[in-house]
Amino acid sequence: MRKLFLVIGLITVAASQAFAQNTPKPTESAATAEESILQLTREWLAAEESNDRATLERIIADDFRGTAPGGQTIFKVDVIPEEGSQSGLAISASNLKARVFGDAAVVSANGVSKKGEKGELRFTLVFAKRNNRWQMVAGHLSAVLNP
Repeated sequence: MRKLFLVIGLITVAASQAFAQNTPKPTESAATAEESILQLTREWLAAEESNDRATLERIIADDFRGTAPGGQTIFKVDVIPEEGSQSGLAISASNLKARVFGDAAVVSANGVSKKGEKGELRFTLVFAKRNNRWQMVAGHLSAVLNP
């Protein structure tokens, strides 16, 4: 019986040492991640307005898939403006809100065009954390229809 208690005690000590070594690394807090995502969204909006290809290339994932206001599916190649193009989005955003779910985040906001186009927009963006950095992987932009 004494040997049994000794064996159980040794197993308990060994197991506690093993679990102590596998303590997960601290991750980015939800508040910090939300602020990072909101800042990245503001960078995206500024890059869209100024046709900053390098910033858009960095923020938008290669496998990006989105929905344009007309309902058509768009990809990264459709979103990155051609060299010298002046056709980027220019949106004044309001009510930016981010929600983080581990390595995924969703941003929603309202907006209006800065180019004189009438009407309100709503957009939703999805970000994924890959290789320790956030990238936009999906987006949906819709016109708000007023009855």
